[in-house]
Amino acid sequence: MRKLTFIASLLLATLLIGCSGNSYEKLGALEWMLGNWQGRTPEGLTFSENWERAGANGFTGKGLAISPQGDTVFRESLRIDLIEGVPYYIATVPENPGPVLFKMFSDKDNVWIFENKEHDFPQRIIYKLEKENLLTVRLEGIEKGRPKREELSFQKQ
Repeated sequence: MRKLTFIASLLLATLLIGCSGNSYEKLGALEWMLGNWQGRTPEGLTFSENWERAGANGFTGKGLAISPQGDTVFRESLRIDLIEGVPYYIATVPENPGPVLFKMFSDKDNVWIFENKEHDFPQRIIYKLEKENLLTVRLEGIEKGRPKREELSFQKQ
């Protein structure tokens, strides 16, 4: 019986190590996003995201949008953390009472999709690495009963 318990414990430990390694690989696959990314709309709005490593299990970031007149029109604090072994995109903005969590839904072919169907807008955040220094971020969801989609192109600085 003790031998069977030992083998079961060894098997469980191997599975847990394998699962945590797989989750870390998913997070590690996002290391390309570290650094400063900037973009500009045709109307002159400048936007940026700046990402840094936060320990062994995550990233922290800041998002900012500045009007052509130099006024800050949007600001957010960002994190990507492992929660119970699953990557989450966590956004904190002044309009919300607390952080909003988006669970990683998919990570294939240089496209990372984070989703929170309960959030007002967006319900889905999609990061797509187009080239080594070119990133597209798409926000999707339903707002006031209608489908809505916003897309921003960033270049790494």
